[in-house]
Amino acid sequence: MTPTRALRRRAPRSDDRGAGTLEYIGVVAVVAVLVGALVLGFANSHYGENLSAQLCKITSAVDGGSCPVPPTERAPEDYVPPDACVVSSNGEESSTGLTVVVDVQGGETWLIEKLGDGTYRLTRARSGGVGIGVGVGFDFSATVDSQTYGLGATAKANVALVGGGGESYIATSEEQARNILDQKRNDETKDSLVGDDNPVRDGVDWLNDKLGGSNAYEQLDPDEWFVEAGIEGEASAGASTPLGTVGAEAAIEAYLGRTNRADGTSTDYLRAEMSIGGGMVGRGPNAQGYDTFINYTAEGSAGAVIEVDRDKDGNPVTFRIKSVLMGNATGDSSYSGPVEDDPEYTERTIDIPLDSATGRQTAARVLQAAGIPYYPGITDSVDIPQIAQDKLDPTALGRELGALAAARGHISEQTYTLGTSEDGFNAEGELGVQLGLSHSSITSSRSTSDYRYWDGTEMTDRAGCTA
Repeated sequence: MTPTRALRRRAPRSDDRGAGTLEYIGVVAVVAVLVGALVLGFANSHYGENLSAQLCKITSAVDGGSCPVPPTERAPEDYVPPDACVVSSNGEESSTGLTVVVDVQGGETWLIEKLGDGTYRLTRARSGGVGIGVGVGFDFSATVDSQTYGLGATAKANVALVGGGGESYIATSEEQARNILDQKRNDETKDSLVGDDNPVRDGVDWLNDKLGGSNAYEQLDPDEWFVEAGIEGEASAGASTPLGTVGAEAAIEAYLGRTNRADGTSTDYLRAEMSIGGGMVGRGPNAQGYDTFINYTAEGSAGAVIEVDRDKDGNPVTFRIKSVLMGNATGDSSYSGPVEDDPEYTERTIDIPLDSATGRQTAARVLQAAGIPYYPGITDSVDIPQIAQDKLDPTALGRELGALAAARGHISEQTYTLGTSEDGFNAEGELGVQLGLSHSSITSSRSTSDYRYWDGTEMTDRAGCTA
């Protein structure tokens, strides 16, 4: 746990040995430019087309002139993104690291999301990784409610190969979701002690039932399950004192994965994120000399997700890109307790169908502009001049993607705040290589404040999607 670890906010995580840090930064940048420009600019221009068409109808009724054909209309419900929106969520991420030259990581994450259709989604995930880091300094600290206490000064960098997986369950209430979480943990405990399928396990389940417990959800099949692998890199410098922490941190992570569903469909995805943050958190005197809690920090992050949905036969049917941006600066003090200022995220999503040559060609150009030259079932060939043109001038590609999404796909934008609180400890020493032990538990709470989508005329509010 670095002195600035509490400044970093984490959001809801095939092997890609050929891709490096610069390629992942390119993915984030290209997706952010395409999605941001389309959602912010395309909607207004398309609204102007509709308005011009209606005005032309009025004038042509008088002078007998002709009018251009307005954009193709669809049924109102067809414009609504098919995925259930996330209204709010609560979760926890626990991680432990043991470093003796080589860093061995492991962790568990759970998240319960309230969806716009009234159901709740529980997602459980486990991850592990092996990495190596270099640095100088030492750090002995503990974190309580995101406030770090201890002593140390470090400067270090590390990189790790990380893999993991998990599953999701749809529940009718938050209580049911928490019951599933508890009983799945009970099932894993029983598996580790007495095995999964034998007479002893049958006896343990019977005794648990007779003592008032429940085995109802222990063998419940997930609605979705996923596996992923990727790389994480981080560089930081900072210091811990009895009065607080000061430092700076930069990080990048990228994952390739696949989500499978009980109905036989699946989604392949690439997600990448880069973040930077720094500042000072702790206690100190204000201008009048009174002891106060202070928070002078700045942070920002940019993330991108590229997804391809496949049908039961493995054929690609939908191409989707997402961009998530966050920027937050805090400069305040408080007499009563730690200063809290939850950052605000903006997530923009565009998807297009892949049931036509135009759709597949547009998706292929976006992939190639983002640094992914080939994807099975979408890219038939590699057009070097076209890739170069799209990289130098993504405006034309953006217009084509936007027109196709407005006509046959979906465009949406949502805003939410994400609050976190961290507890943990860290004990490490570094002189070229790292030696240490760390543990952290980060609880998170998300609340959606705005959700809009393209309805064929303008960006409009989506009902039931805000907290």
